[in-house]
Amino acid sequence: MIGDFRIRRLVPADAAEYVALRREMLADTPFAFLGDLDDDECLDLEVMEARLSSEESPIFCAENEDGEFCSVAGFYRDRRAKMRHRGTVWGVYTRPESRRLGLSRRVIETALHHASAMEGLEVLQLSVSVEAPGAQALYESLGFTAWGREPRAVMVDGRQVDEVHMWRAATTD
Repeated sequence: MIGDFRIRRLVPADAAEYVALRREMLADTPFAFLGDLDDDECLDLEVMEARLSSEESPIFCAENEDGEFCSVAGFYRDRRAKMRHRGTVWGVYTRPESRRLGLSRRVIETALHHASAMEGLEVLQLSVSVEAPGAQALYESLGFTAWGREPRAVMVDGRQVDEVHMWRAATTD
């Protein structure tokens, strides 16, 4: 618990609430996510139920005393044999009214802790919009290092925004 917030892993029964939050996050910060309201597979209830039942693609949340999701962070481990040593932090979002409470840090730390227990996982990666310098600073404080910048990575309504790619070791022994 953090104050009145509980950190936990989502389960398949949470899929509908996550899909609703995903719609909200795509509308609120469209440059922060590669998905769009018209084509994001995370808006499909069956897709999310399957993902939430997988050990290798968990999503963690901070929920308030009413059980509402306030902050989320996902983790995904690549399934391809040559890339199973890599995992990705994705879908980090905190509702505007819950920002600046440390919730993003806590759900990301929970995802990183989960990842560190996975055998053979060596590298964690993520990407962050240049429009989110606060998020980049948070990732840096968690040990991520920028390794490159992808020009014009995301385009919304004709406007293009760069993405910064970051990485860190899966364990920080």
